[in-house]
Amino acid sequence: MKKFLKILKICVWVILFSGAFVLVGFVEINQYNRTCTAVRIVIDYGVADILITKENIDSILRKTAGLPVGKPLGYINTGALEKTIMSQPYVANVSVYENHKGELFIDVKQREPLLRIINRRYETFYLDEAGAFLPANPNFSARVLVANGVIDDSYIKNPNYRVNRMIISDSIYYDSLMMSLYKLSMYISHDKFLKAQIDQIYVNEQYEFELIPRIGDHVILMGKANDLEEKFQKLFAFYRFGLNKIGWNKYNIINIKYKNQVVCSKI
Repeated sequence: MKKFLKILKICVWVILFSGAFVLVGFVEINQYNRTCTAVRIVIDYGVADILITKENIDSILRKTAGLPVGKPLGYINTGALEKTIMSQPYVANVSVYENHKGELFIDVKQREPLLRIINRRYETFYLDEAGAFLPANPNFSARVLVANGVIDDSYIKNPNYRVNRMIISDSIYYDSLMMSLYKLSMYISHDKFLKAQIDQIYVNEQYEFELIPRIGDHVILMGKANDLEEKFQKLFAFYRFGLNKIGWNKYNIINIKYKNQVVCSKI
């Protein structure tokens, strides 16, 4: 009797597992044959300006999968489509999936430019929020901080460059000009007042930074990208208690690179 019950139990489990596999197979076949009813493209720009559009993504879709609406979803290689979209320079992340209604969703996260760089050969490219190079878009221009001057780095020569952010966070030493530019532009862009006031970063022959403000006929000498909080606190105080009283065009040079002092001069 016990042997019979044991065999019966095994048979029941075999039937249950077989049924489950048949059900999964049926669902997969049904999903494969389900007709694509619509394509939904959503692009998350964050706080950045537009560098890639729904039309760009739709064009990639048509080249990769043709016109999917009206066709079985199973004919759409979502993995290949994601890979193709991810290969675009302005895309940070992408997810392609479908729902039970037959709708195909393409969710795209655009990379966010942080700094527009014009090097000494007049090549233009971006440094993004992740610390990576980003090519300029001939059709769109991101309204971000600009850096120019004695800059040798090039997108063409090093398109896969990425800032080592661990070194920046753990040390006051930066092993490249681009790392210093990244740290400085991150500080400026994430401060409400500085983002509104500072228009340009100029790199001089000593590889020190000069800031060009939007308001006031002066240049701010920063020096290196160290002690940023202390330097900008001095600048805030000088703006508030100095220039607000004597006038914003009183001086041409505001030097904040020396410790515990602000040195001003009139050319």
